[in-house]
Amino acid sequence: MQFVILDLEWNSGYCKRIQGFINEVIEFGAVKLDEQMQIIGQFSIFVRPEITRRLNATVRELTQLTNEDLKNGATFTYAVSKFKKFVGDSVLMSWSTADLDTLEANCTYYYGSQRIPFLHHYADVQEYFQALHEPVCKNQTALQNAAQELHIPIDDIPLHRAVGDSILTARILQKIYDAERFAPFIREADDEFYDRLNFHPVYLYHYDHPLVDKSQMYFLCPDCQQLCRQSDQWKVRNKAFHAAFECPACGQHYKGRIQFKQYYDGVKVTKRLLPAGQTDEE
Repeated sequence: MQFVILDLEWNSGYCKRIQGFINEVIEFGAVKLDEQMQIIGQFSIFVRPEITRRLNATVRELTQLTNEDLKNGATFTYAVSKFKKFVGDSVLMSWSTADLDTLEANCTYYYGSQRIPFLHHYADVQEYFQALHEPVCKNQTALQNAAQELHIPIDDIPLHRAVGDSILTARILQKIYDAERFAPFIREADDEFYDRLNFHPVYLYHYDHPLVDKSQMYFLCPDCQQLCRQSDQWKVRNKAFHAAFECPACGQHYKGRIQFKQYYDGVKVTKRLLPAGQTDEE
C-alpha cells in the first residue's frame, strides 16, 4: 500500500456563473509515501486561474505567488488528469478536509459533479493527530503548530506552498505513524463518505428541538457531588443554554452552560459549571 499526501493552494474570488464566492485551485503539491512512510515521489503543478484571473492580496502575501507565476499554468482538468496518474490506487491524505471541500467545489464547477476523480480511499492526518493528542488538543491544530509540538524542524520547508506543506505533513505523520492505530482512519470514498464530508455541524439552541436532550441539562456540585438545583430559567446566549444553579447540600451558587452541537454521527454535549461570580474568560 502506498500513500499520497496532497496540499492545495487556492485563490478566493467571486464567480458570476454560480453567483457566489469560490476557492479556485491554483497549485497542486503532493508527496508519495511507501508503507514505511518514506517519501518515494513528489508532484507539483500550477493551475492557471480561469474563474478569478488575478490573485487577491492575501494569497499573494501568504504564498509569495504572482500572476506571472500562474499565467503558463495548466488548466484545472489537465492538472487533475496528471495528478490522477500520480495517485494511482494510493490512499489520499491531507491535513484536514479543507482541501477536499475546495476540490469538490472545483470539480462541481468544471465537471458538474462533486465526486473527486482520483479519490478512492482517504485519511485525514489532522484527525489522526488530534485523536492521539486528546484531551490536550480539543480544537483543531494548525499544521505548523503540530510540527512545533512534535519538535519537527521547518526552516528548510517553504511553508504555505503546496509541496512544502505536504512535506511537512509527511514529517508529522512519520513521527506519529502506527499502522494498527492509523488503519481505522482510512475510509473508502463511498456515498457515506461524501455525506459525511458535506455535513456541516450545527449548534442546537432551541429548547424544544427534538435533539436537545433535556436529561443532559443538569449539573453536580464540584465540591460535594450532589445534584444542583436550577434557580432560574434557561436563557440562550452565544448558541448555548445558560442558567443559575445552587447546591442544596453545601449552598454554593453556580452558573451553568450547556451546548449541543449536531455532527453527522450524533449530538455532542458540552457542559461547564462556574462559580456564580466567575466569567467564562477567567
